[in-house]
Amino acid sequence: MNSYDVVLIGGGIAGLMSAYKLCNIGLSVALVENKPVFAAGPSTRNEGWLHKGTYHATSIKNRQEAVQVAKRCIYGHEYIREFAPEALEDIDKRPLALLKDESRVDEVISRWNEAGVSFTPLTLSKARSLVPEADFTETKAIFAVDDVSLNTRLLYRKLINAAQKAGCVFYLGHEITAIEGQTLHLVSLSGDKAAIAGQRIVYSSGTGARDLFTRHHDHDIPIRYWKSHLIITPRLCAEGVFYLDPHQAAMMHHGDHSIVGFNEDALLSPCADYEVIHERAENIKRGIASIFPGWDSRNSVNIACVKVDLQTSLNCNRSLNVAIAEPVPGHILALPGKMTEAPFLTDKLVAYLHDAIDNASVAMRPCDEFRVLEKIA
Repeated sequence: MNSYDVVLIGGGIAGLMSAYKLCNIGLSVALVENKPVFAAGPSTRNEGWLHKGTYHATSIKNRQEAVQVAKRCIYGHEYIREFAPEALEDIDKRPLALLKDESRVDEVISRWNEAGVSFTPLTLSKARSLVPEADFTETKAIFAVDDVSLNTRLLYRKLINAAQKAGCVFYLGHEITAIEGQTLHLVSLSGDKAAIAGQRIVYSSGTGARDLFTRHHDHDIPIRYWKSHLIITPRLCAEGVFYLDPHQAAMMHHGDHSIVGFNEDALLSPCADYEVIHERAENIKRGIASIFPGWDSRNSVNIACVKVDLQTSLNCNRSLNVAIAEPVPGHILALPGKMTEAPFLTDKLVAYLHDAIDNASVAMRPCDEFRVLEKIA
């Protein structure tokens, strides 16, 4: 049986980035993914939007939380931009952020300034010259912002290669059949069996984490599933365009195609399936048509995406915050609120595991010695 310092479960953005970072601090790491490919879930079923805090600083009602999430997105944006600049798309263009509700303009700008979001106000004539296909009749404020489209497959390809070079061992296409203590029993798609152990097991599997804790630990994790929808269509315009108002369309472009979502579309779902809800997809189509009256909806595809959050209280709204918890000793749950928050989450996870799996060859700081004495006492 192979033993590792850390075993990661889930080969999406959180798992792959964690694998790379944990190997780089000298830990032995294995990553288990039950699918035959990496990032088969929400990590690739999204707009491919590398956020810069623009939207979340305004969409989250609680100002303090909104600014916090925006700052984490800015941090993640800059990290990914530096790590994989080749994965950025349309870097010579700045998307347009639109606002219909004139009464919110001052609050939006105030939040952006507090969070450090970059923006440039645009005149209506300038916006029309950039996106002549769009109807800005109801738009009261327009800003050029620094959000950018991201080729997620290229980012993950680079993360996989970097993690492998750093020493991570991948168990791709391996199902977990049993968990006994810190040992995972696996079976491959071809039927081969294996057992691996880790001092710490990290569940970065997103939608699959709740089921793993229920089946193998008899422990119910308050993870919720949120279903949203996207429309894939031939490219709508040169620049990205997204509204800041609720229940409006937001899009990013990838080559010859646009991927369009709907603000605040997430619907609480009892299970993590990708079945499209027709009415929700039609809402997005109406949103697209309101911006681009000449758009032909016939050459488009509807898809669904499911994301997760950790419920912190009864009747709470969807949380976009990262979450690290250890509901079972030695078994750690790690959830990124948004893909762009993954660098922040994985930094926190590395620090958490550094404390759990110490390296005695590095001298302790006085505060570390004090903490050890506190535990003994």
